[in-house]
Amino acid sequence: MDPVNARFFPYSELKHTWRYDGSQWEFKVSDYLESAPEEVIDSLVWHLLSRASALRCPDGRASPYIEYVRSPELWREAGPKYLARAKTLSMEPMGKHRDLQTVFDYVNSTYFSGGLKAPALSWTSESPRRRLGYYFEQLDLLAVNRALDSESVPRYVLEFVMYHELLHHADRRGRSHRTVRHTKAFRERERAFSTYSEAEAWLRRIVAQARRKRG
Repeated sequence: MDPVNARFFPYSELKHTWRYDGSQWEFKVSDYLESAPEEVIDSLVWHLLSRASALRCPDGRASPYIEYVRSPELWREAGPKYLARAKTLSMEPMGKHRDLQTVFDYVNSTYFSGGLKAPALSWTSESPRRRLGYYFEQLDLLAVNRALDSESVPRYVLEFVMYHELLHHADRRGRSHRTVRHTKAFRERERAFSTYSEAEAWLRRIVAQARRKRG
């Protein structure tokens, strides 16, 4: 590759970016990794240079980095910093119209036999175009988009998003940082939600409205 410059950057989330100006590469690496072990940084370099070059990373080279960013070791230190920077998050489960704790209790009782311990519940004000909810395993944090904190949106839509994220929460327990993706089996469990089709239609409508507003 042409010359490379790299520096740590205080992104709110753990992400890395790069650009090429025709003569050199510039990488910005999340400062959450500033105190990472040397072998993790070496692995990250392999990972980022391979992605920037559109090449397959050699087998095993990215593994130390991927395991580290999913580990409690990193997030014990980075967690408070992440929460302080996450300006879109409100760590109060009570919204303007809906209470995430009440929704969690209902979904947990109805679909998980009450067997789940409540994660930290949060509203996020990011655009619905990006995501309508997420579960952050390392911080045991479940966030739901504020677009669903509305009396004009049926409560079952919010319950479905809670159910979807709790499936991730339930499937990850005890699996050693394994990433649970939207597999066929996951989708089948998702369809067990009583008003699955109606909720999906509402979510598509909310995302489409957000896209039109942006346009």
